[in-house]
Amino acid sequence: MNLSSGPAASNGTATATAVADAGVRVRPPVVDACSLVYDDAGWRVYLNRLGERAPEYLDVFSASFCRYFGASHTAYRDALALRRQDAVDVLLPPGRPPFDLTAHLADRERQGVTGEFAMGSPERLPDGRTVNEWLLETVRGVTDRVQVWAGLSLRDPAAALRELERSAAAGARGLCVIPFLDGTDPADPRFSPVWDAAAAAGLPVWLHTGHHFARSHPSGLGSWRTVETLAGRHRKLLLVAGHAGWPDVQEMLLTAARHPGVFLEFSSHRPRHMPKPGSGWEPLLHHARGMARDRVLFGTSTWVNPGPTGSLADELAALALPTEVVAAWLSGNAEALAARAAGTRAG
Repeated sequence: MNLSSGPAASNGTATATAVADAGVRVRPPVVDACSLVYDDAGWRVYLNRLGERAPEYLDVFSASFCRYFGASHTAYRDALALRRQDAVDVLLPPGRPPFDLTAHLADRERQGVTGEFAMGSPERLPDGRTVNEWLLETVRGVTDRVQVWAGLSLRDPAAALRELERSAAAGARGLCVIPFLDGTDPADPRFSPVWDAAAAAGLPVWLHTGHHFARSHPSGLGSWRTVETLAGRHRKLLLVAGHAGWPDVQEMLLTAARHPGVFLEFSSHRPRHMPKPGSGWEPLLHHARGMARDRVLFGTSTWVNPGPTGSLADELAALALPTEVVAAWLSGNAEALAARAAGTRAG
């Protein structure tokens, strides 16, 4: 499957129909719309960025980090109580095998993942490159499988615009912004040139929305109101509401209903919990056959639920949803979004 170009995707309907005609329920292919692809140096940058700007994450998600990296939870907790860097060393000890792109893609194939949107970062690696630069260089030969969505920091609007332009020229196919790490409001008019440039370049923006654990910054950074303001002000901008604005899923869904360039992506939340009363996901499931049908993307956040991606996709497929909706959410809508963005770039 080519995520970079080609005609608009069918939102999974063709796949679903073929499965129904065969009389066998087969889980559709998957596009992970929130993936993290790093080597150990990149993971260190990622963890240190969290530790410096939102240290609560290293505590709240300690079990998830340890499961993902195969580390002792007790050793990690003991180290974190003394010094953050010691805890990172527990997760990433010397002698770990180097990152192997071929092995990564083979694992993706085994999980039924045919494409992924890999989130970058403007942070610097020890060799002087940004994580964005490393990622773009690493996946250059497999852009049909891995799209790079370059990370931007909104601490400096001019620097963000330069990073956007550099990354777009190097092959980035989207952007990633995490407001609570920057302590800035994406809807501040100072950032309008960034969003205008993204829209003109055909670069969708994955925006962290909804709940976060950074106590030093207000919870409203990246709310559905942020998405509503950006979508209304920048009509051609494609926006992916990361984590779907949970717990305000209904408000985010209604925002998407008003703005055709807004999508919801539910990474870091397990599909099997969505039908439970009080989960906050009831509006998404209620409207799955209607307004949510073509606006929802599947994502993992990689380490948050560190089990196999295929298992998370199976949880979605096991919900009481029409087969064509499952196919759209798992890959069809992501393919359609990628094709739409590619059409803007080609134009």
